[in-house]
Amino acid sequence: MDISMIVLVVAIVAIATAGEAFKHYLKSRKITSSEITNNELELLRKQNKHLEQRVQVLEKIVTDNSYELKSQINAL
Repeated sequence: MDISMIVLVVAIVAIATAGEAFKHYLKSRKITSSEITNNELELLRKQNKHLEQRVQVLEKIVTDNSYELKSQINAL
């Protein structure tokens, strides 16, 4: 491979990585900049509670003995 080709590939990767890092920086800056209103915060809390409840249900299903038995049967 030619050295200029390697430099070109490295430059493209560096530019793409820097662009993605900049997008993440802007996104995190927007979230932390106290633009979140009380209504948005309350909505996020409700969504979080709902997701916690769903995870609890999934944990119950996965730890159930009949689920383990089905997995063992399917493995045969």
